[in-house]
Amino acid sequence: MNFSDMKTIFCAIFGGLIVFSSLGFYSVSMAEEWGFYAHRKLNRLAVFTLPPEMMPLFKKEIESLSTHAVDPDRRRYATPFEGPRHYIDLDVYGEFPYDNLPREWNKALAKFSSVKILDRCSGAEVPDTHLIYFPYIHFDEEVQNKNKAYGEFDSLLAMNYQEFFNPRVPCDFYRPPWKYPLSDWPEKKSVFGCPGEDCCEILITDHISKYGIITYYLPMIQRHLTRAMRNGDKARILRHAADIGHYIGDAHVPLHTTVNYNGQLTGQTGIHAFWESRIPELFAEDFDLIVGKAEYIEDKEEFFWDVVLYTHQKVDSVLAIEQRLRDSFPEDAQMCFEDRLQQTIQQPCREFALAYEREMNGMVERQMRKTIYAIGSSWYTAWVDAGEPDLGEPVVTDQSHQLESDSLRRVYQRGGIYGREQVNE
Repeated sequence: MNFSDMKTIFCAIFGGLIVFSSLGFYSVSMAEEWGFYAHRKLNRLAVFTLPPEMMPLFKKEIESLSTHAVDPDRRRYATPFEGPRHYIDLDVYGEFPYDNLPREWNKALAKFSSVKILDRCSGAEVPDTHLIYFPYIHFDEEVQNKNKAYGEFDSLLAMNYQEFFNPRVPCDFYRPPWKYPLSDWPEKKSVFGCPGEDCCEILITDHISKYGIITYYLPMIQRHLTRAMRNGDKARILRHAADIGHYIGDAHVPLHTTVNYNGQLTGQTGIHAFWESRIPELFAEDFDLIVGKAEYIEDKEEFFWDVVLYTHQKVDSVLAIEQRLRDSFPEDAQMCFEDRLQQTIQQPCREFALAYEREMNGMVERQMRKTIYAIGSSWYTAWVDAGEPDLGEPVVTDQSHQLESDSLRRVYQRGGIYGREQVNE
């Protein structure tokens, strides 16, 4: 689907012509508890890709790795920073392979954050605000017609903006707003002409997180896991291993890589849970999920980017095949009522789901196989990079991970998710 088509659809949906999909009744929030099935299974099966030297911890703690595979989803009920770690809407940045999107986190965050100067020299309650730069994001400008882009990022780089940015903003990422004295950026101060000393501030605002950061977060968690391995911190090994297994699983779901993440732009609302939860729940026990041995990952950043770019190329098929099937399949055989968790819900019928997976030529099964291999390879790589430490006794005694998990479960049960519901699986 090109952006011209997406723009027309966007205007129709949000301009008042609301299209109700036959999948719209498949409530993701109702499906969440049993939608965790796939993440648990993927972490469990990844254990069997590991070498014998890792088994004293990973095989022994296989139940923990499986159970805690869903903690990142529950964490979305506790903090607004968690949601963007689960996806990236690559298509908002233009055309594949999105070379305008830097692969390095610091560069991407700098490029897709706005820059303003706040002039407080007059002593007024509200400072004078001078917009220096607002990032161009293809979807925002060409589809949503926001007309906010301003300035050239290269002009900032010419004034050593990246050198000013790197030691400050990434470290303050979880502590917005990001404000710094203009004097911290002497190249800009020399041309801006602030009328007083230390009464001008730089205000930097993030515009990349709303479209997801999974490709940048995966290498960070990989480093955390490696550090835990190196330190022999078995509690943190288990936490980071369970977490990265979840994020790697999300990176293999095509609808975690597109702005049309739940079919909401094409009248296919509900397709996210259909693909990611319903099909594995019904058919995963019949899938061939034996994938062989984990392998060492040489370039972690490149590996995770390749995973997401490969996954993203399946988005059009996921959407087009479902639409074609829904147009041809008997309407009264598409949605069925089932009793789940003491509720009666409507969701895709078994025969309809089977037809969808077959029409996709087993895509869900193939992506699950790739996920298991990638999770195992991530764990194995962290162990090798840590110097292949002994993962045997003593047993894990730090209960902080379990305490956090219990707390997350309580927060999750209370409800109140931050961000997108449809990627909470």
